[in-house]
Amino acid sequence: MIIFVTILFVLSFLVMAGMFLVKFAQINQRPLVKLKVAGTRTHYYETLWPYFRQKLSFLGGRLWHFILEAKDLTPATTKTLHSQVEKVKNVFRIHIRTSAAEPHWLPEAAELTVVPTVSQDPEDLYLTAIKNNPNDRHAYEHLGRLYLQNKNFTDAVEIYEYLTKLDSSHDIYFSNLGLSYYSLNEYQKAAGAYEKALNINDKIPTRWINLGLCFEALEEYTKAVKAITSALQLDQLNVNFMALLADIYIKLENNVRAEEVLEQILLQDPTNRPAREKLMRLKI
Repeated sequence: MIIFVTILFVLSFLVMAGMFLVKFAQINQRPLVKLKVAGTRTHYYETLWPYFRQKLSFLGGRLWHFILEAKDLTPATTKTLHSQVEKVKNVFRIHIRTSAAEPHWLPEAAELTVVPTVSQDPEDLYLTAIKNNPNDRHAYEHLGRLYLQNKNFTDAVEIYEYLTKLDSSHDIYFSNLGLSYYSLNEYQKAAGAYEKALNINDKIPTRWINLGLCFEALEEYTKAVKAITSALQLDQLNVNFMALLADIYIKLENNVRAEEVLEQILLQDPTNRPAREKLMRLKI
């Protein structure tokens, strides 16, 4: 990449030098104009410099945009819009995949990390806080996340059931309750919890995926298709979501729709071997 940019700079310099020589020859052939004040003649560089500066600025701008595109960055004119989109994503805790290898189903990881501020055992810390103040909602929240993090899903269900009754307006309570039930293979209860979370906030695609996986486990494939399609409306380029949707269509024996989805995956990722193999099997 560095070598390529260096070559590009050298070529730009040669182009500028060529334009300089051409312009110099043109100006040298023009009659000199006398100045009214000093009575002296104009020099050619007084006409050449504005032209040279304009061309240099133009080429510099084009080169900068080329470098941005090569690095898959966004030009400065779109930074404001980009920051606004990122703020919205952060508000709704939308998960942005860092690679296509990430799994289809993800807990809301931003809500699961528990870092105790003291050396005391975190569970004892939160239980002591609850004992001292039974209405300490934050202690219950931390304890619930700790149980999820430690895969103690039975106790997590108890905590989040309590929190959803305490405040039914928090979508994260229902989402984490759904995660707890799903991990205990109680798919019907998990689906109900995710549906309540989505009724409050339907802008998080992984929640739709989680709901779809609940319906898949219950063999309610039509409902699973609807849920996964809702996730794709929020994250249209997510090939993992597409792959899951194709699998559900195959279970529904709707090979036509499965082939269409697999072809969409290959348009996004032509090297996707699993999608290519599934498509070949369907076409046999």
